[in-house]
Amino acid sequence: MYKYSVTQWIYGQEELETSLKRLQKYGYDGVELAGEPELLDIEEIQSLLSEYKLECTSICGIYTAERDLTSANSDIRRRAVQYVKDCVDMAVQLGARVVIVVPTPVGKSGPETSIQEEWRLAVESLKEAGAYAESKHVVLAIEALNRFETYLVNTLTTAKKLVEEVDCPSVRIMADLFHMNIEERSHISALTDISPYLAHVHIADNTREAAGLGQTNFEHVMRTLLELQYTGAITMEFMPSVSNPYLVAAQNNESGEALLDHYTEQSIDHIKGIMNALTNE
Repeated sequence: MYKYSVTQWIYGQEELETSLKRLQKYGYDGVELAGEPELLDIEEIQSLLSEYKLECTSICGIYTAERDLTSANSDIRRRAVQYVKDCVDMAVQLGARVVIVVPTPVGKSGPETSIQEEWRLAVESLKEAGAYAESKHVVLAIEALNRFETYLVNTLTTAKKLVEEVDCPSVRIMADLFHMNIEERSHISALTDISPYLAHVHIADNTREAAGLGQTNFEHVMRTLLELQYTGAITMEFMPSVSNPYLVAAQNNESGEALLDHYTEQSIDHIKGIMNALTNE
């Protein structure tokens, strides 16, 4: 039914081939690649994906302060929009249909100017990037990050408001279960509310570890996705506990391959087991 993938950046500085071998070993269908178009050899990636019989399901944009779509600095904002466009081009080359977009970068806890002005700039930036994505038949999925990582878009309701103001068919919403565990009162209500725009899903437990290791009721989540007729990929984004997720590369190098193997296997086994039970009811 669903295609299962893992977002690559959580494996840190690990060689891509090592990561793809792991995904093939545990029965995944694809990988979500980190959005670093200038650092990647597209032909090599295409060759590796073919060798390991995996697809690129999506591109995970990496939003640092230099890629701030709401920056008061017009040069930074222009480069941020171009970065999204470059990720769209990367998606086209690799056959992915989704690029994840975060309007304000990780670590930005408040506006440089005002919330109203940065909201306006977010809409403006996403209109331009969205029009480009639309021309390439790629979807931009707005991700709501929790309040401890950024400030402008923290809930799916806010993401919905932003998407509706942008008013571009290619600009939609991504649901991340870890952030939802912090910001949403109800997984079911939140997912149902944004269902017309739901384009992508990230899976992690409330601790941000692999699904099934924490308190999240994934049976309720997966049942809701089925009822809403969600057709996108189910992408795992687990990691050890860190205050800044972009520091996870260093953490993972210390955590070791055994933990990554465990999380990768645990995630797909837990979600697939639930899906099998639900579809056989």
